[in-house]
Amino acid sequence: MNMKWQTASDREALLKQLVAHSSVTHSAGERTFPYMIRNKLMTIDYFKQHPGHVQLVATNDQRHAVVAFYKAPQSKSTITLISHYDTVGIEDYGPFQDQAFDMDALTDAFKEDNSYLGEVSRADLESGDYLFGRGAMDMKPGLMLHMALLEKASIENWDVNLILLTVPDEEVTSKGMHAAVEYVNELRKQHQLSIQLHLNSEPTFQQAQDDSNHYYYSGSIGKIMPSVLVYGRETHVGTPSNGLSSNFLMSYIQQEIEYSLNFKETFEDEQTPMPVSLKVTDMKDYYDVQTPFRSVALFNLFLFKRNANEVFKHFNEAVKRAVEKGMTQYEARIRAEGITSNIDINYMTYDELYAHAVAIHQATTVNQMIDDVIAHESAPHLQCITIVDTLMTLCRDLGPSVITFFTPPYYPATNTSFNALTEAIGETIRETSSSQFERHSERIHYFNGISDLSYVAPSPNGSGFEAFENNTPIFNQTYKIPFKAIEEIQAPLLNCGPIGKDAHKVIERIHKQSAFVELPVILESIIRKHFLD
Repeated sequence: MNMKWQTASDREALLKQLVAHSSVTHSAGERTFPYMIRNKLMTIDYFKQHPGHVQLVATNDQRHAVVAFYKAPQSKSTITLISHYDTVGIEDYGPFQDQAFDMDALTDAFKEDNSYLGEVSRADLESGDYLFGRGAMDMKPGLMLHMALLEKASIENWDVNLILLTVPDEEVTSKGMHAAVEYVNELRKQHQLSIQLHLNSEPTFQQAQDDSNHYYYSGSIGKIMPSVLVYGRETHVGTPSNGLSSNFLMSYIQQEIEYSLNFKETFEDEQTPMPVSLKVTDMKDYYDVQTPFRSVALFNLFLFKRNANEVFKHFNEAVKRAVEKGMTQYEARIRAEGITSNIDINYMTYDELYAHAVAIHQATTVNQMIDDVIAHESAPHLQCITIVDTLMTLCRDLGPSVITFFTPPYYPATNTSFNALTEAIGETIRETSSSQFERHSERIHYFNGISDLSYVAPSPNGSGFEAFENNTPIFNQTYKIPFKAIEEIQAPLLNCGPIGKDAHKVIERIHKQSAFVELPVILESIIRKHFLD
């Protein structure tokens, strides 16, 4: 029987082919890449006989995920094999852009000119143990491993169902995964499958410069972006006490939230990074002597257990504390000028603002305004900001107000540490790595690179998504998370991939022995021991 990807050299050749096809997020290459994958999978005898088991699943913007279903002879037990094929851009490669997707050419170019490399990456280059290239680490090796695993399962007639899903857009808003999850749930229903494990193979992040350990992850860090719009009162700079600067109040909100330990979470000996703002600006389009009275901020929060409901409650409390501090200072300073403040601040969530707008101006008017914003703004975060600003402008009767809302994307935290199957598989990973390759493998509870595993199980504290659904202005329009499907396909999850270094950098690289020799054995050992024996 013709085997394509079952030797180390064959797998290396496959990875080089995958990397050679540029698939930068939102590029033409990202749109054509799934057709290439489908064509490769259709050369496997099983898929020649079952062509309907390889499907291109469309996103709402006509990109495609690839879902390939190997159906077991009898078993209903099912493992999903999850990867993404999009990459970040290559502008950072400078003079090496022409070689960025050619792993051999780029590695050779770096040997000729290593000025872009640091001490550690130079040593890795000289060792010959690594291959460089965009997507070489994040994350085309995972797709390569899953394609090889799917081929072997079909050749050896394994009695376990495997569903390979490789998706676009993971580097931006994960539209590919959202579409794939819904399709996988339909497969589950159609074939009465019992999903036992979600297996991602994002390469590991080394913990130190000389770290040669292998890591696997039993969870994936969450990310959410609560946001706030401050609507103050405009005035001329010559009479500042007649108005309320939105920038002034926003400065207090920033101080309350950015780098705040109140938003940090811990799990065992791991901690979430501190929150920071990703965008803070007033909404003046040009210079004049009117004081800013509309300002917006978007904050990045990382999560271990908290879900959207918990985050929004915590965020609203912090914003209210900040505004109260700011208003106390504002009033004291106005009094020092011999003026009494008569400003009362409204605190509202987006769903409350929307309800108020509908009550005053009717749903048809409000919804048409929202549709008009979506038609003229392309970026999801700008759509959200503009919708909130438009509704506040429509509702000037509210006076100075602070509106809290969410902007996409949202990656729920997921974790199945200490689950019986997760723990047993972890032991298999460690034992296989040690006994066959003399490599130490170690568990980390949360993959901190953000991954599509966020969409295969609810947060550890429960789904709690209602706050996000109700307070994201474009939810179920240009941005959607299939929360119901996520709950229905939930199962233990693991991220187990090869050793790589420096994702999203010019020196992104993959360890050849780990990717082409070790991980194929480890992944097969997981399936054989826990699903076939």
